[in-house]
Amino acid sequence: MPLFEEIASNLLLPLRIRNFRLFFFGQSISLVGTWVHTTAQRWLLYELTDSAFYLGVLGAITSLPVLLFSLPAGYLADHLPKRNLLLLSQTVASLQAGVLAGLVYLDLVQVWHVLTLAFVLGSTVALEFPVRHSFIYELVGKEPLVTALSLHSTAFNLARFLGPALAGFLMVRFGLSSCFLVNALSYLPVILALLAIRLPNAQKTGVKKPLQGLRKGLEFAWKTLPIRATLSLIAVTSIFLLPYAVLLPVLTRERFGGAAEEFSFMMAANGLGALCGALFMAGFGQELKRDRFIILNLLFLCFWLAATVLTKHLYTASFCLLLAGFHMVCMFTSANAHLQLNATDELRGRILSIFSLCFLGLFPLGSLFAGTLAEKFGTENVLLLGCIVGFLSGIFVYLRGFSRKF
Repeated sequence: MPLFEEIASNLLLPLRIRNFRLFFFGQSISLVGTWVHTTAQRWLLYELTDSAFYLGVLGAITSLPVLLFSLPAGYLADHLPKRNLLLLSQTVASLQAGVLAGLVYLDLVQVWHVLTLAFVLGSTVALEFPVRHSFIYELVGKEPLVTALSLHSTAFNLARFLGPALAGFLMVRFGLSSCFLVNALSYLPVILALLAIRLPNAQKTGVKKPLQGLRKGLEFAWKTLPIRATLSLIAVTSIFLLPYAVLLPVLTRERFGGAAEEFSFMMAANGLGALCGALFMAGFGQELKRDRFIILNLLFLCFWLAATVLTKHLYTASFCLLLAGFHMVCMFTSANAHLQLNATDELRGRILSIFSLCFLGLFPLGSLFAGTLAEKFGTENVLLLGCIVGFLSGIFVYLRGFSRKF
C-alpha cells in the first residue's frame, strides 16, 4: 500500500498546481479532437487517391514545417511569452480544421486541399511543440517535471486511444466532415484555459541576433553527450520506425482485408498501448534510470512493429500495436525528460526545438521514403526494413557506450 500511495502522490503533485491543472484539462480535450482529425484525414486521403504514396506525402507534408520551422520556434520560446505563442497556434489550428470540415461537407474537397491544410496544421505543430513542453516546465518547475510530462503524455495517448475510436463512430454515423468539425471545436477549451492562466511577468529579452542564438543551442546539444546520444536515437526512430503510422491504412486493407472500422480499431489499440506507457511513466518514471531505458524501449518497439507486420491476424496485429505503443511512449517520454533535465533554463526551448526537429521534423523524410518504397516493394517489406535499421541502431549506440556515459 505505501508504494501505491507514493505513486498516487506523485501523480497528483503537478495537478495541485492551478495553472498546470487548467492547461492539462484544456489540452486533454483538444488532443482528442486532434486524433479524431488525424485518423479521418488519413482515411479521407486514402479514399481520394487509393495510394500508399500519397499517404507518405501526407506524412511528409504534415511534418515538413517542423523540419523548416522548429529551430526558429525554439528560439521564440526562449525569448517571447509562451502563452501568447500557444494561443496563436491553437487558433490557427482550429480555423484550418473548420475549413476542411466545410470542404468535406460540401463535397468540394480535393487532394490539394487536404495536403495544403495538412501543411498549415504542421506549421502550428512546429510552433507549438517546443513552446508547449517548455511551458510545462514553466508551469511546474523542476521537481514534478517528469510526472507532469508523463501526465501530459497520458492525456496525449488517451486521446490516441479515444480519438480513433470516436473517429470510426463519427465516420460511419455522420460522415468524415463531422470529424473535422469536432476537432475545430475541441480547441476552444485549451484556448480558454490559456486565457485563464496567470503567470508572473518574466523578463523576456525579445528577438535579438536569432542566428547567433540558434547556433548557441546547436553547439550546446552537440557538446553535451547525454543530449547528443538521445537525439541520435530519436532521429533514427523518426525516420525508420514512425512511418508505420501513415502506412497503417494500406496494411489494414491489403494484409487484413479491413476498412475504416478495422483501421480505427488498430489505431485505437496502438493508442491504448501508448496510454498504458504514459501511465507507467507517470507512476514510475521518476525512479527509472532513463539512459538505458531509452535504448531498451527502442529495441522492444522494433520487435513489436515487426511482429505486427508478420502476423496474418487482425487481432494479433492489434495486440502487437498495443505493445509497440507502450514502448514508444516510454521511450519518448524518457527522452523528453532527459533532454529537459540536461538543458539549461536559458536554452531549454532551443533544445526542445531540436528534439522536435528529430522527432517530428525528420518524419517527413521517413514518410516520403517509406511511401515511395512501399509502392515498389510492398508496405510489409518497407516496415520490416525500418524495424531492422532501428534495432541495429539501438544495439550500435549501446555497444558504443553512450548509455554508460549518460
